[in-house]
Parts: sequence; C-alpha cells; structure tokens
Amino acid sequence: MKKGIKKKIFLSNLLEQIEINRDTVEIIGKLDEFHLKAKSHVIGVTGPPGAGKSSLVDKLILEIRQNKKSVGVIAIDPSSRKSGGALLGDRTRFLLDPNDNDVFVRSMAAKDFLGGLSELTFPTMTVMRSIFDYVIIETVGVGQSETNVKEVVDSVILCVQPGSGDTIQFMKSGIFEIPDIVVVTKSDIETIANLTYSELTNSKNYFKAPNDWDIEIIKTSVVKNLGLDLLFKEIQRRWLWLKKNKNIQNQRYDQDISWIKKTIMREFGTNGVKKLDKLLSYKNKPFSTVKKLKKIL
Repeated sequence: MKKGIKKKIFLSNLLEQIEINRDTVEIIGKLDEFHLKAKSHVIGVTGPPGAGKSSLVDKLILEIRQNKKSVGVIAIDPSSRKSGGALLGDRTRFLLDPNDNDVFVRSMAAKDFLGGLSELTFPTMTVMRSIFDYVIIETVGVGQSETNVKEVVDSVILCVQPGSGDTIQFMKSGIFEIPDIVVVTKSDIETIANLTYSELTNSKNYFKAPNDWDIEIIKTSVVKNLGLDLLFKEIQRRWLWLKKNKNIQNQRYDQDISWIKKTIMREFGTNGVKKLDKLLSYKNKPFSTVKKLKKIL
C-alpha cells in the first residue's frame, strides 16, 4: 500500500517538475530515459462532445483493473478563461477507487493547443508509458480537429453517439482516417444505435487503416455494461498486431519525428522546419534532439 502511494506521489511531483522545468538539462535527460523504457499500450479515446468518452474511459479503467493490469489516464480538459488551468470536468466523472494505487489520473488544460490535446501531452505520456501497463488519453472533445491524437497514441478509439448524424460529418472532416477501433456508445438506445451501427458498417470503405489492420465497429453501453469486454479484447488484439513485424517501433519513430517538427514549428515557424529537414538526424532521445536543434536554429 505504502509503495503504491509513494509511486503516485513521485509521479505527481515529477509531472509537476516537467510542467515547470521541462527545458532544463536534468528534466530533458529524465524524459529521454523514460522514452527508452516504453512498455504501455497507449490508447487514445476521441470523438465529439457528448459522445460518452469519459463514461467509456471510466468503464475501460475498470475492465483493465479486472484483468489485473495498471493504468494511467491523461484527461485533456477545457481551459478556464480566468486561470488558464484545466476545468477538471472529466476527472470528476471518473468513478475511481481512491485506494487503488494502480490507477493514476492526470488532468491538463488544452489552453490554445489545437487538436484536442495539450502541449504537455507528449512528455506526460512518455513518462506514464514507462510505468503503467496501459495509458489512456482522452481528448478534450473539440469536434472535427481531433486528428492530432493519432500522433501520440498507439491505438485510437473513436466514439460515435447514436443518432447524432456524425457519420456524414466524419466523412467530410477526415476523422475516419484516424480510428483503429470505432465504438457506438450509448447502445442501450437500441433502435437508434442499431441504425448508427449500420451506417458505420456501410461506410467502412471510408476508414483508412494502415497495412493490414482490420477496423472493428463495436456497440457499447455503460448503463447495461454492453460490449465492454469485447472492446477490451479488441484492444488486446490490436496490441498483438502492433508488436508484429515492428509495427509499434515504426509507428512510434514516426510520432517522435512528428513531435520534433511540430515543436520546432511552434517556436521557429515554417522557416525553422525548412532548416530542420537538412539538420535532423534522429535515432532516439527526442527531447535532447529538440534541445540541440533549438541551439542550432
């Protein structure tokens, strides 16, 4: 018990230090060490506001714990206009056992960071990915601009609410290009949920899965505990597929490169990225790489 509490305190303190001092040599060194020790399956849960993302994450945490695995959650919350901090709406909706030391939730404010994420998502995920069996990232729910989640997770779960008409909007916006698993939430509303499920099934040609991964559509209901076991099995199937033929290594390498380029873009603009193409030589240690590139640029 004491060991678990100490782990939570250590992690909370470390993440606070990263938020305050993430550009220091000490923190950069620690982040690169954590990056080399990745062990989690990182899952992104995304979808429009009101689609039931938080309720699904809550049940997914329970499913993971019933399988005796640890889980860390990064909940991206809307920002307070007054303080700039996270409004913590998602965190308060999780029905967590406070005595369970194998569950850890970190809320962070999206602020002006686009794509449903936060500027601190990548470094926070890097730390938690080395500690827990699973990491879940829930996006803020900004609608059609949430495709950035694909760049920080191994698997994306797209939540679709029955009868919302989101299917056509997703086709227009390109969101169908990012999911690895599609979930029809609130499927206790059976008639409408079945109709939405049929619409999605008939639209599977719009899903663009890389390589030979077959995207499944699963109906769930947190009210009736429907489909949650099937969802967890699909997550496990996805993890086995990722570990085959270096899929996970290749995907994470591409994510590192993308994060490096976007970090440089935010600070140096398009000119910085153009120079970067000539300077970038990357194997691992993304945080040290960014530090070196900033000095050169």
